Amino acid sequence: MPTSTVNWLWIGNLPAIDSTASSNVTQSQLNAAGMNGYSVTGPGHIAPVAVTGTTTSSGGAQVFTAPFNQTNNFLSQFSFDSPTTPGTISGQTIQTTFRGDITITLPDGSTSGQVATIVQMTNGDLFLRPNANYLPDWDGINALRSITINQATPFPNNTVLNAVISFDPDIFDIEIPCFTAGTLIRTRDGLRAIESLAVGDLVETADHGAQALRWIGTRSLSSAELAASAHLRPVRIAAGALGPGQPEREMHVSPQHRMLVRSRIAQRMFETEEVLVAACHLIGLPGITRDDSLRPVTYVHLMFDRHEILFADGAPSESLYPGPMAMRALGNEAAQEILALFPELAILDSGWLRPARVLVPGRRGRQMAERHLRNHTALLAA
Repeated sequence: MPTSTVNWLWIGNLPAIDSTASSNVTQSQLNAAGMNGYSVTGPGHIAPVAVTGTTTSSGGAQVFTAPFNQTNNFLSQFSFDSPTTPGTISGQTIQTTFRGDITITLPDGSTSGQVATIVQMTNGDLFLRPNANYLPDWDGINALRSITINQATPFPNNTVLNAVISFDPDIFDIEIPCFTAGTLIRTRDGLRAIESLAVGDLVETADHGAQALRWIGTRSLSSAELAASAHLRPVRIAAGALGPGQPEREMHVSPQHRMLVRSRIAQRMFETEEVLVAACHLIGLPGITRDDSLRPVTYVHLMFDRHEILFADGAPSESLYPGPMAMRALGNEAAQEILALFPELAILDSGWLRPARVLVPGRRGRQMAERHLRNHTALLAA
């Protein structure tokens, strides 16, 4: 039996919007369930999930079907790892599908209006599937502040779902931005190896002077893990690759760790001279490469009372920014520890969700890097 695995966004678990399997949801049911204006935000409420479903052929395409629109007397069965339940959930069918006119809000507060398909499974899990016409707008997005369904509209009963429309696998590239063991951090008492730091130590920041460390986390990866997962391998930044003397020596960071860029190109593109760009989007510039040596690596995360710019191996970079995707990638134990320290993280307008600089999304980050390369311009202007 053919199957298709698609990447959708989990946006919550709700009681059945429509309990009638023989027909799709009605507008009055969507209204009663509060789908117009339904919004999810904060850690643990938005998560990428790989959903596998059985498919049938319709009109030359592979499709997913529901009880109310069975094609060829076929009913799709689904399995996935739900963020709310340990292990794999199987034997699910589609309970409801409807169109959502949505707004997504990024960590820097910028928004994008889009159209999506919303799917509810029989266990109540609610998924957002992208509209094919809007997929380019998701390029490079790996953190979200919120998703809001502005208008919910039912599909006709005979509407089936194309089984290949999916978020790009890059939606899962949400590994925690972090430094590697051995990185030298500028503190009030001078340079310190990052692994020697402790909670309470004072670290020099670009905006707020010496700030006390509030939380430190680590994650070690073996050679085997790095061999199996290329997207987890660190990015190598040679001495001087960002600008004269920056960094002061070769440094390594996780792929999603953001480095500060300060240039006229940034000013022209983003109307601000300083922005933060993930290291993986700078690969290809002179001196910036992926480290494929497969040497074991320990990633270290540093958190403060706010998102900060600190100095690592002499180069300005970010502290941990705990957006929803990053919090999920940390794992439940670490996320709960952080939420206990900072309960305001769950609040949309929390200062925690205000980044220290504009966070440049993937496609725009790569475009900016290419412009620096073409114009022979340093990422960090003097």
